[in-house]
Amino acid sequence: MKEAKEFLIECYEKNLHLKRYPLEDWQSALEKGKLQLSSFRGKYFFRLTKEFKSFQLGTVFGINFFIPGYPSIPRIFFIETGIKRYLEYPFFAEEKIEGYNIRLVKVEDEIFTFTRRGFVCPFAYDRYLDFLPKLPDFFERFPKMIVCAELAGPENPFVSEYPPQVKEDICFFVFDFYDTEKEKFLPAKEKIKLLEEYNSPHPEIHGPLDPNRDYEQIRNIVLRYNKEGREGLVFKPDGGGRRVKYATPYSNLADLKVVFPYLGEVDPNFVSLRLIRLLIGIHEFPELKEEVLSEVGKYMFEDALKNLNLHSPLHEVFRLRFKDEANFLALLFHFKQTRVNIEILEKRWEGSYLRVAIKKVYPKATQFWRSKLEGWGEVD
Repeated sequence: MKEAKEFLIECYEKNLHLKRYPLEDWQSALEKGKLQLSSFRGKYFFRLTKEFKSFQLGTVFGINFFIPGYPSIPRIFFIETGIKRYLEYPFFAEEKIEGYNIRLVKVEDEIFTFTRRGFVCPFAYDRYLDFLPKLPDFFERFPKMIVCAELAGPENPFVSEYPPQVKEDICFFVFDFYDTEKEKFLPAKEKIKLLEEYNSPHPEIHGPLDPNRDYEQIRNIVLRYNKEGREGLVFKPDGGGRRVKYATPYSNLADLKVVFPYLGEVDPNFVSLRLIRLLIGIHEFPELKEEVLSEVGKYMFEDALKNLNLHSPLHEVFRLRFKDEANFLALLFHFKQTRVNIEILEKRWEGSYLRVAIKKVYPKATQFWRSKLEGWGEVD
């Protein structure tokens, strides 16, 4: 703890972003575990493990850099009234990609890949240049910018769902640029220009839109996304303001299918919220009613029933590609730090990639179902 205290003082003296609050407040956060010293490739930094003052969970900083946590976005249930409540002209509707959030940042002489919780993701660090080859040039020109991307695809280490347009491996979809000096996201026109200039993969962007005139257009996008198996939309006011998001009925069904076998590992509200979204979704989109009603039981129970034999602990298998084995080992260390149970099933070189298969074991979910199958009761 002594080294962390000394490094915190050094950061406070040189990083102007920290001076919004007294040093004593930061020291108190460190003592209470809200602030944690971390490192990657020999570089040290702090990350916020909980919200602190006006800073979000996942905020990361060192002596010469400061990365605010990515803001939480409320989810609306009913589009027609939701966009009128939160938005005004002009706003944009962007495809919400099914994956996990990565913030790419220049840290001294390297580009680091921070997750929403403020960890460096070794997998994203290993692979970003495959999909964002012009990123080093971008940071030479914009060293204080944060590139916000969704890492998605069937071969990622965290999310078993993925967008239909990624058939194999993964992709990075850039969806925001955050200016740390001005402390705001770039407006749509500037963002689109940079996406095109640096040839960055990105979600579909629709707009500018008006909440009173363009509901039917948005409705048609949601129907198309639902048919194609896409996650949903993020509604972003141009030039700042409150953002909101919406999940398609298909996305809610897919979430239920993925998570139901692993109840015990997730918040109990996870299932009920998605059922509520589905109900309100088919109220707003009655043409989807028959499809949803015929599928909901299948999505919730089919995979769960297959797993109820419990001959072995409940698990998922993830297949990944690495260019550098050291980053695979770093990912295993990250799983150990975060207490994720991992077994390595396969590891082999194929061309320039190390192909691995890992099994994530879910002991809480196993116990959740096993106790019920063994006849134990509970008070409800």
